[in-house]
Amino acid sequence: MDTSTSPAPAPRTAAAGPLDADALLFDLDGTLIDSTRATEICWQEWSRQLGLGDHGEHPHGVPARDVVAARVEPARRGQALALIERLEVAQTEGIVIKEGVAALLAGLPADRWAIVTSCTAELAAVRMELAGIPVPSVLVTADSVSRGKPDPQGYLAAAAGLGVDPARTIVFEDAPAGVAAGNAAGARTVGITGTYDAGALAASRIVATLDGTRVTAGPGGVGLQVFLPRA
Repeated sequence: MDTSTSPAPAPRTAAAGPLDADALLFDLDGTLIDSTRATEICWQEWSRQLGLGDHGEHPHGVPARDVVAARVEPARRGQALALIERLEVAQTEGIVIKEGVAALLAGLPADRWAIVTSCTAELAAVRMELAGIPVPSVLVTADSVSRGKPDPQGYLAAAAGLGVDPARTIVFEDAPAGVAAGNAAGARTVGITGTYDAGALAASRIVATLDGTRVTAGPGGVGLQVFLPRA
């Protein structure tokens, strides 16, 4: 029996030029907003308060309940999950909208985009308000799904909520778990570097920023063309 480990998938490639889609699906933290430092501060404090020592490298893009399950024994998981929620909701410093995002979202038809986040609904609301992100018509949070990223459930739910084929969507993500979720949903994926290096993101396209991204819409707002900045 072959017990060798398969190498991690290389990023999928696509021809240069615009991408066609019916809807755009965005991760929140690390994609639309910069909250990386705030998140790391909260998880280190969480680990300290629970007597777990150094939290180490945080797996961004994964629901808190899954991180808690990996580090805390079952009897304390409810307490541990409530603690990280309190810490993150209270952390109002260091949450800012990323460059180019405001203009990008302002130019999108309201029924052509959604957010799929590993935050709870309460935490997502706090962070979107702090960063000035408008609440989309479809918002999928950790409370909305039974399985978080890298499972595709969230992105499939967002596509269904917008009434579009997942294969006709583009997922924007900054973390390996999120890119994997978008790929598993059958979407094209755009990986945004910063939280992770390009080599960790098995996405259709890789960009350093969303600044300069342009979207044009066909009649009725359907049939989007997405022009990405150079990587």
